[in-house]
Amino acid sequence: MPDTASDVSGTIASKGSADSGVLVLTASPLQRVGAFALAALAKADHPRKVTGEVLLKTVDQMTGHLVETVRAAKATDVGGFWLGASYLLWPNSKLNPTARGKQSSSERERLIREWRAYPDPAGWPGVPCAYCGRPACDWYGKVDIPLGASVAHRNTTAPGHEGTPLCYPCVASLWAFPYGASLSGGRAALMHSWDDAFLARMTATTVGRTLRQASAGPSKKQKPGPYARELWVLQAVRAYSQRITAGVELIVLSNSNKEQLYAAQELSQPVAEWLRSANKDSKRRAGYPALVATQGTKQVPGEAFLAKRAFTQPTQVLDFAIGHVLSRISAAVLIPAETTVLAPLLYSYCREVLTMDDKDVERIKELARRLAALLGQDSRPGPFRDFIRANGKGGNLYGWFRSKGVDWLLFPRPKDTPPVLLPVQEYRLLFEDERSWSWRRLLVFAVLEALAETGWEPKGSQEELQEIKDLADAAGGDQEEGAEQ
Repeated sequence: MPDTASDVSGTIASKGSADSGVLVLTASPLQRVGAFALAALAKADHPRKVTGEVLLKTVDQMTGHLVETVRAAKATDVGGFWLGASYLLWPNSKLNPTARGKQSSSERERLIREWRAYPDPAGWPGVPCAYCGRPACDWYGKVDIPLGASVAHRNTTAPGHEGTPLCYPCVASLWAFPYGASLSGGRAALMHSWDDAFLARMTATTVGRTLRQASAGPSKKQKPGPYARELWVLQAVRAYSQRITAGVELIVLSNSNKEQLYAAQELSQPVAEWLRSANKDSKRRAGYPALVATQGTKQVPGEAFLAKRAFTQPTQVLDFAIGHVLSRISAAVLIPAETTVLAPLLYSYCREVLTMDDKDVERIKELARRLAALLGQDSRPGPFRDFIRANGKGGNLYGWFRSKGVDWLLFPRPKDTPPVLLPVQEYRLLFEDERSWSWRRLLVFAVLEALAETGWEPKGSQEELQEIKDLADAAGGDQEEGAEQ
């Protein structure tokens, strides 16, 4: 067996193809995160630069971190960070055997170094690596690699099966991925993307944080807030400075004996890029705090719920935003101030995330201006009240348009406006399109925006104004039902 790093490096390169010692990116998200984590630990600008002696020295660096646990009696002791992490990552390994309490520090170190040692080339199995197809250096099981596909797969080696064949660069990547993960609550959370530039930046940032946590020593654990992992991804996306060209996957896993878990959800590329760009454009940036405020509940902060919906129900972001604006209508303020602040952000969301056609969005905005012109002719709150009622649960929006279409013909109209209040294209969007609910919600918002732009202020009794508030509250509370339609 080779004795030095240069000997081992030469052995890696001599087995199979000339690039056997090169760190490559495969189709496995865990291996990819691990490869970029190795690059960050090696201070290389790309995994392809982590080759030969650089790879071996980086693995030795990680082994040194594990050796720091040998004097810790338990995970909460000084130097116990990786001992604590090992129970969810490498259960029953040489780092945390059942008999650990009876072992001396020197024995613990010897076993850890044996576990992470470079396999003797004489014993290589002669089969290809399951990840990259190059010659495998050994068979690996649960103590080295986590569950890699879904909860339906075993995370133990089946009886009579050798395990998973891996080459040294690939198994080193799997040893390294925890550095690029958030380790808390007995689970590991990873950000993955097929956008390599984004993945490199986010993984390097996470590696730095993990190293700081490991060196900081024991600290009082704080209970994470709701949807903390989704919020972690959202904030990382918003902090990124370049265009995001692929979706961002959140992977949460546990390889422990108590829980075997592999769960993945994706922030689609349009949502990720919209969130990022919303932090760069001045008008959108100004509206972001207002949007966050529309998403929260008493139990869940707005940005956390925004993150959750961005992953699972992007349509509901628009629904809840408009529902919140409606809920802000009061007897004193019929047109909430948030309306004009939110407008640039919500229209861009419709176009870029919900893929509503630009021409159709403009049609809705133009229809809203006609409705605002019609409603704004009367300072009484009644017509506005009827419009809100027609958009609420059980409302008859089609009947309302039929009635107001006559008024549009009879009453004075703004110059250069068409004689038909609801043209065919707009009718189809509101009543025949598969996303009619979203178009209707957008219309309500656009009417509020148009009325705000004209400075319309209705006059009426407190009872009449309170009725509008009650109707708006009811219409604003319809978002969940509408989102399911």
